[in-house]
Amino acid sequence: MTVAEVADKAGTSPAYVWRVIQGKQNANKRLMPYLNLLDPRSREIYFNQRQADLHEHLKRMREMDELVAYHQETPTEIRIDIPTDKPIALVNSADWQLGQPGVDYGQFEKDLEVWRTTEGLYTALGGDGYENIIQSSKMGSSMNQTPIAVQRAAYVLALKAVAARNLYISTGNHNYWSAMNTGEDWDAELAQRMKLVYTKHAAKVYLKVGKMEYPILRMHKGQFNSNFNLTHSCKQYQRMHFPDARIIVVEHQHVGAVEQYRYNDQECVALRTGTYCVRDDWALQNGYFGSHVCNPTVVLFPNEDHIVAFKRQSDAVTFLKAVR
Repeated sequence: MTVAEVADKAGTSPAYVWRVIQGKQNANKRLMPYLNLLDPRSREIYFNQRQADLHEHLKRMREMDELVAYHQETPTEIRIDIPTDKPIALVNSADWQLGQPGVDYGQFEKDLEVWRTTEGLYTALGGDGYENIIQSSKMGSSMNQTPIAVQRAAYVLALKAVAARNLYISTGNHNYWSAMNTGEDWDAELAQRMKLVYTKHAAKVYLKVGKMEYPILRMHKGQFNSNFNLTHSCKQYQRMHFPDARIIVVEHQHVGAVEQYRYNDQECVALRTGTYCVRDDWALQNGYFGSHVCNPTVVLFPNEDHIVAFKRQSDAVTFLKAVR
C-alpha cells in the first residue's frame, strides 16, 4: 500500500504517515496496524531506522565528527624552522580591521612595504584582519563599513604581498563571525589555498632560528586581562599553560605593550599588539581609550639564546640591519 492508502485506512493524513516513517513522530494506535502494509521502500525506511541501536548512532556520529574536524580543527602545536646564520626579526601584527571607519591606511601601506622588502624580517599575523560586521545587532555599523567583498580582497592581497616571509596567519572574533554564522571557516580555506600556516584562535609555535629554538604562544582573545598591567594576561598564560614559552602574544585589546622579563631562568617577552583602527567609534562608545598602531617586534639570534624586543617596529628594523 502507498503512504496515501495507509493514511486513508488509518484515518489520518499522508504527511503524518511520512513523519512517522522518517522518525519525526511516533505512530498512534490507529496507524500501528497498517505500517506492515506499506510499500517495500517505505517499510524499509521505517523499520531500518527503528533497528539502529545506540552503538550505530554513535558510530555514525563519530564518522561525521571526523569529517567535520577535517574542515574545522587545526593543530594547536606547530614547528617552524628558519635555517639561517643571521639574526631575524619577527613582527607581530593583528587587528588590522580593514574596512572599519577610522583605519590608518597610510601607515598600514607603509608597514606592508617594510615587511615585504626588509631582508630577515618575518611576519606573524594575528586575528581580525578585516572588519566583517555581519550581525543584525550591528546593522548601523555594517552600513558604515567598506563592503565585505572589498575588505576580504584587500586582506588577501596584503597576505600575498608578505607571503614569502610569513610564519602564520590566524583568525579573530571579527573573522570568525562568518564561521559562526555559516559553519565554514573561510580563513582556514584561504590559508590552505595560499599554503600558509594557520593557527586559528591560538597555538603553540616552536620556532627554530638557526640552532636556537624560541617557543611562542599566540592567541587572539585571552583571559586575565588588566587595563593597568597589559602584559598580565600573557604572563598568566605562560605560568598556567605553557611555561616553556619564550614569547607570549595576546591580541584583541588594540593597545600595544612590550615587557621583557626573566622566567624559568630564561629571557622571555610578553607582547600585546595594537591596531590600525586608531579612530574607533565602538571603543569610545564603550569607554576604551589608547588604541594605536603597534606591531611589537622581536629580534632573535640563531647561534646564541638572545631575544631583543621592541615596541616600535622601526626601532627593531634599525637594530636588525645593524646586527645582520
